[in-house]
Amino acid sequence: MRFFDASAIVKRYVREHDSGRVRRQLAAGDVAVSRLSEVEVVSAFARLAREEALTGAQRDRATAAFVADLSAWTVIEISGDVTRTARDLLSRHALRSADALQLAAALVLQQTIGRPLTAFVAFDRRLRDAAVAELAPSFDPPRKRG
Repeated sequence: MRFFDASAIVKRYVREHDSGRVRRQLAAGDVAVSRLSEVEVVSAFARLAREEALTGAQRDRATAAFVADLSAWTVIEISGDVTRTARDLLSRHALRSADALQLAAALVLQQTIGRPLTAFVAFDRRLRDAAVAELAPSFDPPRKRG
């Protein structure tokens, strides 16, 4: 199972650097996301529209496509276990609260399924570094070539 942070999910709907790679990974199946991404991704679309990087129509199409895709993915709810784990992560890593919740959701998922995640896809260096430190020792996210 691969866990995708909101920063990665946005790249599925908005053309950015690494969008193609994210689309391929998402198309391969076994996608998990935090319920927080439902808000963070739509927030990113709204911000891009305010900044005029997307039109209102593009924002609305991206939102509709995301909501449709979300129903096919495993969504990790923001439970007490997730928030407790996020609190612990904040004492060990220089993470923002939303990033701590994203990683906590991945950790709770990994514990629930009883095996290591095959990937944690995010585009924030601090979050990726914390994921490497926290997820199972066998977890080794794909490295960028070059």
